[in-house]
Amino acid sequence: MKKKKGYNKKQGLKYYRKKQFIQAVSYLEKALRLNKDDYELYLFLGYASVFTEDMEGARRYFRRGLLVNEDNADLLKGLAYVYLKHERIEDAINLWGEVLEKNPGDRFAKKAIEWLRESDDVEKFVEEARPKRFFSARPPFLVKIKPYIVGISISLFIVIICVVFYATPLYKKTLERFYPEVASLNKITFPDGGPVIQDSAENALYSFSEKDIETSFVKIKKDIYKSKINTAIISLNKVMLSNASPLVKERFDILYKFIEPPDPLSIDYNPRYFEIMKEPAAFAGVYILWTGRIANLELNKKSAQFNLLVNYENEDTIDGIAHITIHGTYYIENKQKVEIFGSFDGFDKETGKLIISGILLRDLKI
Repeated sequence: MKKKKGYNKKQGLKYYRKKQFIQAVSYLEKALRLNKDDYELYLFLGYASVFTEDMEGARRYFRRGLLVNEDNADLLKGLAYVYLKHERIEDAINLWGEVLEKNPGDRFAKKAIEWLRESDDVEKFVEEARPKRFFSARPPFLVKIKPYIVGISISLFIVIICVVFYATPLYKKTLERFYPEVASLNKITFPDGGPVIQDSAENALYSFSEKDIETSFVKIKKDIYKSKINTAIISLNKVMLSNASPLVKERFDILYKFIEPPDPLSIDYNPRYFEIMKEPAAFAGVYILWTGRIANLELNKKSAQFNLLVNYENEDTIDGIAHITIHGTYYIENKQKVEIFGSFDGFDKETGKLIISGILLRDLKI
């Protein structure tokens, strides 16, 4: 495939910017064969040679560049530096003098002459001379900022696409076609009119400000999007047991319909036994994944009921007792260690047990 005109120069300057000077020389040399009148090629070939300590090559490039553009200050300063390193002090001073004649304000040339005059040991001064003190050697401005321009352009393009996508009916149509549940959830909005909270909510277990309730509505919807099911259920329960107005609670109540059982392997939050005992009403309907020992087992063909000694290790180590009901045929026995995934259905005050509807049961016998 034929490469575009200027390809080698662009590649050479790209490598030069990355300080990969050997690769830069290779590409810039190829570009020079096609365009021997481009003084910029000689300039950066000279710079690259200086940085690879090829002073003879640098001298050759700078001098050839001056044949193309004899008044170029950058080429003059580059050659002056090479003369300095070759200890041709007078020649270096003459070139700096030429630069100052054309541009009296050139700081590199002015400083170089001052340093020489102030130096007590010229040989040491020459030995310690470094390129950045005598010329800029920066790549062309566009080459230097090109990576940033490309990055900014890509980011801007993505932002524009996102704005167009979300600000037009396209987003809504995409959701309705590929994610109908999300589209339906988006249609549930917070009520615009009417009170948000009740001033006299005597039976409320939780008290929120208007802002808290409005924020909760948005957060719960996001949690449902992200399958943070238990987090969403607890937040919903607290609002439904709070001082929120009946109209607001109606909207929150609709959100329960979008909650489906989570994957037990990636449950967002697995509440501990003592957490549920502390606020059983707030945890109604949450999903648990607990281990424990079976006790008081009752089996029939279609279901099993038993007490789960949660996190039982010995008689002194147990979180509490949960009563489990699970449908299906199971081959289990008392004292067997199992893992149960299910939902919390309530608290039996008479027995002091948590009521769990089992969904999945796994044998943990070794």
